[in-house]
Amino acid sequence: MKRPLSFRPASELQNFIAAYGILEIPEWETEPYFSPPLAMSGFILNLANGKGAVTSRIGDRDFFTENAVVTGQVTAPVYGELRGQVKSLMVFFKPIGMHRLFNNDLSELTNSSRTLAEFLGKKEANLLLKALEAQPDNQRQTEILNDFFTKRITHREEDIKLEKVMDLIHQKQGDINITEILEAFSYPRKTLERHFQKKVGLSPKVYTQIYRFKCLINFLENNPGTTWAQLANETGYFDQSHMSRYVKEYLQVSPNSIVNLDMEFISYLLNR
Repeated sequence: MKRPLSFRPASELQNFIAAYGILEIPEWETEPYFSPPLAMSGFILNLANGKGAVTSRIGDRDFFTENAVVTGQVTAPVYGELRGQVKSLMVFFKPIGMHRLFNNDLSELTNSSRTLAEFLGKKEANLLLKALEAQPDNQRQTEILNDFFTKRITHREEDIKLEKVMDLIHQKQGDINITEILEAFSYPRKTLERHFQKKVGLSPKVYTQIYRFKCLINFLENNPGTTWAQLANETGYFDQSHMSRYVKEYLQVSPNSIVNLDMEFISYLLNR
């Protein structure tokens, strides 16, 4: 899979959305893809105009079959293919960004998706898609998305507190336990778990595991000569076998087989 183009959201949205990605597949071409867990939720808007199709699976079942969908956090790889002519607009939300904009329960989307029409309502979804289809220019499409999301910005105090928790997890590159979080923020354990499930879609433990894996792949990309033992030590794993467990779970290959994957596309996704 070729690397999508990346666009920054408007400044007022950067606490909610990490990036927009745009990928175009020409007519008659087919592009397979493989995506590990990203510690993010998203919108995937495939503007096929009847000339293309997208398939997506997680495990042994369909992840989505429609062209415009809202996806939650995943704990297993997603794979499929785009068959041209397709233009895919991807919105990568920050961990609680979708919840902050839509006040939805992310636990309902974990390892699943909903059509854009189900999520927004048919009328609003159609208006957004028609506006995007009417303006094929990439920059103009990102402006349409900016306008759409900016209208939904809210600032709730409990969300701001959880953002600070996410900031600490990211500063520690996922190498942090729940006790440290509870002590740093005086969070009751049950409240923290409930907020994570609703606003992120994962438990704190699973989120930190996936985020640490993201940091591992990013470190490997920037330090290609690192040995596996050094990599485990640098990225907070107990040892090489502990690291290998998560590589196998999230990439479905052993560390030695990573070179056989389409790491350009995977690295693009994990750098969001």
